[in-house]
Amino acid sequence: MTEIQVKSTSSSPKAESSTQTLAPQPQPQSESQPDIEPESQPDIQPDVQPDIQPEVLPEPQIQEAAQDPADNQANDAIEPDDNDALERDSAFGGNSIASSKTSLTEGITKYRQENGRRYHAYRDGKYLFPNDELSHVFTLVYEGRLYFSPLENPHRVLDAGTGTGIWAIDFADRHPESFVIGSDLSPIQPGWIPPNLEFEVDDIEDTWRHKPFDFIHMRMMAGSIKDWPALIAQAYANLQPGGWLEFCEFEVWVHCQNDTEVPQLIHKWQTGLTEAGERIGRTFNVAPNLKRWMEEAGFVGITQNIIKVPDTPWPKDPRWKEVGLYQQQNMLDASSAYGQAHFTRVLGWSVEEFQVLSAGVRRELKNLKYHMISNLHVVYGQKPKDDGAGGVGH
Repeated sequence: MTEIQVKSTSSSPKAESSTQTLAPQPQPQSESQPDIEPESQPDIQPDVQPDIQPEVLPEPQIQEAAQDPADNQANDAIEPDDNDALERDSAFGGNSIASSKTSLTEGITKYRQENGRRYHAYRDGKYLFPNDELSHVFTLVYEGRLYFSPLENPHRVLDAGTGTGIWAIDFADRHPESFVIGSDLSPIQPGWIPPNLEFEVDDIEDTWRHKPFDFIHMRMMAGSIKDWPALIAQAYANLQPGGWLEFCEFEVWVHCQNDTEVPQLIHKWQTGLTEAGERIGRTFNVAPNLKRWMEEAGFVGITQNIIKVPDTPWPKDPRWKEVGLYQQQNMLDASSAYGQAHFTRVLGWSVEEFQVLSAGVRRELKNLKYHMISNLHVVYGQKPKDDGAGGVGH
């Protein structure tokens, strides 16, 4: 059984670095899943693209947050497979509109349609990512768990930036004793939900007006927040003493485990995203800073897990190959979804220029000679139990 080592570091002065072992599900020898053999593919000639020369983007100069040496150590190197590309799509279910504390007027649910993508209409322009995709990657990486925080019967739970609401629904199903609120700018959550769950359309950068929570969860919010320290301070104020805050964020920069350089167009795509985020004041450079921001807000017992996630199905281990397969599809979708508004609205590219770049990024993502990985940061900490503020709200 292959074990994946996840390095955990604690901010507590009494706590030493600990290693959590995320072991893949046992694979009995008689029932082990064999490596998937790729189909024999004929040589594919690239599509003829318009002769467009997009502007050359300088790599943004962003100061990385200082971290403990142990924080930079992710799980052990993933063993690559010796076969060729494995390319299969996966399908996800549709969405319907849920009820909300905020009246779902026609203006809220109409959405903005731009360049073939769907964006939220509520607070139009604050969040430049489409709201029409899901991901199975986290379920696989987390091995079925929903969180890492050591929770004890949380009564009130907030999933801030809930997106499609899948995490909030799963949490409410598994914790019928908890009351869960899922908050997002887009009312794209399902209509059939557990009785202990409520969705609302809200902007988490506004002043929160809730009763205090026992657990606050946020995932994949990089590039959407103006003031991260202020958001974390507000989360602290809205937690009960002893409550937990947990983040899950990918680093924006892809790496290659086999010491090859990141493909040119993928690097250009990431550079453009990062530059656009800095220009509009919504940085993507979030994951390496979360631990420090939580410390500054007053959280204690902070733990940071950094997990290497393969971006394509190049690993040999069946579990990580499956993770890579789903992540590759996620990245292929992201090559058009994550950045089109940034490149066209912020950097001034034409739609055709971005489409040329996006097509190149997708070709590079299908080349398994690049053992690309993305570091996933799971960071969680506790509000001190002796903090008598007791949260805000009413």
